[in-house]
Amino acid sequence: MLAQYLSTERILLNIDGHSYRDILSKMLEKSSVIDVATTVDKILEREKIMPTALGKGIFLPRVVQDSIQRTEVHIIINHNGLVFDDYGSSVANVIMLFVFSKKDDHAALLAQSLRLLNDDSLRSDLLHCRKPGDVIKAVSDWEEE
Repeated sequence: MLAQYLSTERILLNIDGHSYRDILSKMLEKSSVIDVATTVDKILEREKIMPTALGKGIFLPRVVQDSIQRTEVHIIINHNGLVFDDYGSSVANVIMLFVFSKKDDHAALLAQSLRLLNDDSLRSDLLHCRKPGDVIKAVSDWEEE
């Protein structure tokens, strides 16, 4: 279910950064979103109200965009972890950014992502992926089990 929304160009491995805003902007470089800066602002506004740092190095930021036809999932995986000067002391190893289309079932995708990322074995596998295709394969294999 989640794997069908993944694409290699939207998976970034071992990207460094000290600003959550900059990382979100990097993640959206391959997005079909028309206005990246406004989209990042919307994500950060939502983060102020309800932070998506879930512990265990997992961040699940999200935004709904009228301008896209199909939900996009963007992923950054950093084995060493990222700490953002503008976010607090939470360490991010896996950031899974959802740019939701109004047409898709947001709750089901988030629930699947939470189940997936709460699996310690899979999370460990993701942290050791060397190529974006390895991430897609790990998620696909997990979903088939």
